[in-house]
Amino acid sequence: MSKLSLQKNLLGFEVHYDDNRPLTLYRAREELPRTDSPKPCFAPIYTPSGTLVTEYRPSDHTWHTGLYFGWVHANDANLWGGPWYIPETKQYEHVDNSHGIQHHNAFTHVSVDDGVAISETLSWLDTDDTTLATEERIYRIESVAGGTRWRIATQIQPATKRLVLGASRAARYSGLELRMGPPFAEASHYDSEGRIGHEAIMRQRARWVAARGASGGCVAMMDHPTNPRHPVQWFTRKNLLGAGLLMEGDLEISQGQCLDLTYAFFVLDADPGPNAWEAHYQTFCS
Repeated sequence: MSKLSLQKNLLGFEVHYDDNRPLTLYRAREELPRTDSPKPCFAPIYTPSGTLVTEYRPSDHTWHTGLYFGWVHANDANLWGGPWYIPETKQYEHVDNSHGIQHHNAFTHVSVDDGVAISETLSWLDTDDTTLATEERIYRIESVAGGTRWRIATQIQPATKRLVLGASRAARYSGLELRMGPPFAEASHYDSEGRIGHEAIMRQRARWVAARGASGGCVAMMDHPTNPRHPVQWFTRKNLLGAGLLMEGDLEISQGQCLDLTYAFFVLDADPGPNAWEAHYQTFCS
């Protein structure tokens, strides 16, 4: 299995496989248009053999930035990016002065041992740059047979009397999202419940969802049993994979409370099959 290394840079940090092959770049503090709701993200992400997994700021959705947390409705702010869905017109429309930011504050811990571990603090800012919430994320990336396993954990605490999180009123997306690019643009999805194809998995509950690239490579995302609304509903399209925490409705967090979320994410050169994913899931939960 590959030994991983980490190097800091002006954007954040980058992680490499053996022989300096790139795994990913974490963009913690990139300057982007306010209408994209700037947010930290991983892009690009590569399999060990060099297959590109992600698509970063595609022309049709410049606010899609690889692997990221996007929150469409955070009180009155858009922390996802792009236009809002307007129920009255049943259209997506740009709304002036409506976009917030997930602002990177600091890396509080960075270590490299059997894997790479990073802790980060963030502030959620509304349209007036008033703090809506504070967040602490912990990323751990480790080598496994055929690729890497990522553990992504976050704690979100309101800075106001209440924080109401909501999904897009049409597509119902919000939360942890992966925008996939070539050769994953026509990915083949399957889930823990035996469903096959992104159409069959969309809005359905599952413990994990995997997606194979058309010419190689495989990724998977897993929902931890301690997460709210587990097993989560999923947002899946041919080039998208996301844990749809808010599909069933808004989630309200009062001041003094904390929203804890934990996910696993895998980047492999080949699809190991459902039994292997189930074994990975059991390890993730233990």
